[in-house]
Amino acid sequence: MNKTVELWLHRALRVSTKWRTRRRHYRRVWIDVGAHEGETTLNFAAARPDLIIYAFEPNLAVASRTMGRLRNFVMLPMAVAMHDGTAEFKLSRFDASSSLLEMHEEVLAKWIGGPGQLDVVDRFQVHTIRLDTFMNKMGIGNVEFLKVDAQGADLDVIRSAGDRLADIARIKLEVTKGEQLYEGAATPESVLAFMTDHGFKLVDRVEQTHGQEENLTFART
Repeated sequence: MNKTVELWLHRALRVSTKWRTRRRHYRRVWIDVGAHEGETTLNFAAARPDLIIYAFEPNLAVASRTMGRLRNFVMLPMAVAMHDGTAEFKLSRFDASSSLLEMHEEVLAKWIGGPGQLDVVDRFQVHTIRLDTFMNKMGIGNVEFLKVDAQGADLDVIRSAGDRLADIARIKLEVTKGEQLYEGAATPESVLAFMTDHGFKLVDRVEQTHGQEENLTFART
């Protein structure tokens, strides 16, 4: 693991250790992968003093907007992937759609709200880490909730937990219906099969993006 990743993990560990010291009743851990500006989880951290959230956002320009806002919302400017190291990040004009994966140009041309808005405007290397590596390095025993919005790479994020997937209670991720916008993205059917095989049950599904995508929520059975 390179020194930059080790430095960010050291900072995250230092913050969470201080939090444990201040809050004896701290018991809950959430992980937010593809956090962007914390739209999904930041308010939960603000409302729940017994909760700490580790948020991953590889676009440093975006991640920096949330850094330091809350003591129990720890922003890490790196991506979660199947390997520890680095990967090329494709920055979209609409930055929330940026991804480690390439887009299918044919699908993009037909995507509602896609042409012109989702074009890749830059490419650069970002640090990557597996979920099991992160949980082990941080000494995290159990994760109450894992939210994933990795723009096509959601199942890879979950697979990167390895055997530690058994220590995650609830998972929410995004899938694309029909033709996949991102090359190599898992289909809803393959996600459902993987999650079922690993002891999870689908408990909620919500359409979004003009019906082109869904958020699926799974709970461990």
